[in-house]
Amino acid sequence: MATGIARNAGYRTATDGQEVSSFAVNKRQELIVVDFWTQLVLEGRMFHIQLGTENAPVNTTAVPDDILVWCLVDGQAGTTIIPSFVDITLTTFANTAVTGDAMLEIDRAKNRYTSGGTAYVPENLRTDRPRASNAAAYVWSTDIVASAKTAVPGSIEIARKKLFDAAPTTTNEPSDFLANLRPLYTVATQPAVAIVGVGSMIIHAGCATADTYLYGMAQWAELPTSAVI
Repeated sequence: MATGIARNAGYRTATDGQEVSSFAVNKRQELIVVDFWTQLVLEGRMFHIQLGTENAPVNTTAVPDDILVWCLVDGQAGTTIIPSFVDITLTTFANTAVTGDAMLEIDRAKNRYTSGGTAYVPENLRTDRPRASNAAAYVWSTDIVASAKTAVPGSIEIARKKLFDAAPTTTNEPSDFLANLRPLYTVATQPAVAIVGVGSMIIHAGCATADTYLYGMAQWAELPTSAVI
């Protein structure tokens, strides 16, 4: 039977120190367990980037390609990135009979950014910003040019969805609407992946023409690699 210092506060206070014997219970003497992702937010280890704002979506790249990407996050040595959520919302269809696709790729072996786009400083999901991200992030403003991917299986395609299958019609609009309802990736329902040290998280989104507009966001955790292995 475990013994220790019981407290009713929902989170450790400064007076609790770092003793592992300190644990939280509610007023019914039930153990309080904070879920993993909430703990990371409270510790200031969750980060966010976005594409588009308010009523201003952004354009897409061409058909998804390993050297032409929509958004990219390069991880650094000593840090492990764990993606938690990626979403892409379609606002304007292509005006021609083409398909639109989105895909989340992980490159386990190298940083892929080469040129283009706009550097984006990842925002901490704890608003007092106790930590800064160690990642280098880039979002679409002009085409982001990436280096060629590590050969499969070093390049891992984690998630895909079809944004639309042709120019909107009464027959395909229902399926296109459903594609917008689900996120591209969420760790709540899909397997987790850890990018240990140097590697990249890459979001592809596009179609064969440049008249499709989207909003997007990505969120991830950053942990010291020494705490992971």
